[in-house]
Amino acid sequence: MNVFTDALPEFLGALGAAIAVGLATLIAQKLRGTRPALMPPSGPPGDQTTPAARRFTLLETTQDNGATVQITTTRPAGTVITYRSDDLIERFELTDIPLHDGSFAAEPVDRYR
Repeated sequence: MNVFTDALPEFLGALGAAIAVGLATLIAQKLRGTRPALMPPSGPPGDQTTPAARRFTLLETTQDNGATVQITTTRPAGTVITYRSDDLIERFELTDIPLHDGSFAAEPVDRYR
């Protein structure tokens, strides 16, 4: 029983340190405001302000030089858009999922030749 009694202060110290680090991380995230911006409300035109333009990255689509394709639109999440490249017509659904570069994901729905 002496082993448990001797280890208790170290265990409580480690537990307290873990809680302090967790709280500090949570406070830092709240202060930085890391939550993604929500899409503008969709409803009758009289109820909403001018919708903000947002940038979307078309997933699994690249340009000739290898860069990702991005578009800017005011359409809300859930909208399906059409993107035409040289020999391909692709449809994408706009989402509220933020990406690392600040844009939002547009997921592929289908592709036509």
